Amino acid sequence: MTGLLPGFRRFIGYVSLVARRRRFRRAPDLPGPRFPATVVRTVDGDTLHVCDERGVDHAIRMLSIDTPETHFLGASQGYWAEMAAARLSELLPAGAEVEIQTDEQPSDAYGRVLGYVISGGRLINRLLLEEGLAMTYIVAPNLLHAQDLSEAAQRSFSARRGMFSDPSVLLPYEFRWSLRGQSSAKLVGSLSRGEVFDLSEREQVPCWDRVFFFDVRDVKEPFVRIAPARRARDGG
Repeated sequence: MTGLLPGFRRFIGYVSLVARRRRFRRAPDLPGPRFPATVVRTVDGDTLHVCDERGVDHAIRMLSIDTPETHFLGASQGYWAEMAAARLSELLPAGAEVEIQTDEQPSDAYGRVLGYVISGGRLINRLLLEEGLAMTYIVAPNLLHAQDLSEAAQRSFSARRGMFSDPSVLLPYEFRWSLRGQSSAKLVGSLSRGEVFDLSEREQVPCWDRVFFFDVRDVKEPFVRIAPARRARDGG
C-alpha cells in the first residue's frame, strides 16, 4: 500500500491542477501583439508575471521553450530546474522593463499569455536556450522565432552546455508526460524537413528540431504528414 501512495498523490495533484487552471480559461485582454510591461515576479524558468501600462497583471508562459520543472504534481527535476528558475530571476528581476511579443495564439487554455520576452534588446527565450537551461518546445502554429530558437538549442545540445551535459535529465515535456501518463500533443514534425509523424515516433526527429501539433488542422505547408504506409514502403 505504501508504494501506491506517491502515484496516488500525483494523481490527486493532477486533478487539483486541472481544476485550478479551468478557472482561468478566459482569454486575457492584451494591449496588442507587442506591448511594454514591467516584471512583477518570476515563477520558474519559463513563467513570469508582468504588469502592462494599464496596470493589468498577466501570467506569461514563454513561447517555444521549456525549462526543467521546479514543481509539477509534487515532483521536481532538481538542480537544473532550480538553475533555470534562478537564472530567469536574475535576468528579469522585479521592476525590470520588458516587451512581450505574442504569436498566432496569444494565450493558452489556462489564460496565460504565450509570449516572447525581450529585455535590453535580447530575446530572453533564446538566451536560456543558448545557456543550456531550456529546450525548444515549439508548438504549431506559433512559429515566429522557431528557426532561430531551434538553431540556438542545437548549438547548446552539440556543445553539451548546461543541462545537456547531464544525461540523466529528462526533457521537461517528457518529464511531465511521465507523471501524467499522457500528452495532449498528437503529432510531431521536423522543423527543418517539414515531415510530420505520430507522436510515438518523435525519436525520428532530433529534440531541437521538433514541432508539436496539438491540432491536426495545424499541419499546413510547409509541413506534410508522413503516413505509416509510406514510411514502410520507403524503409523508414
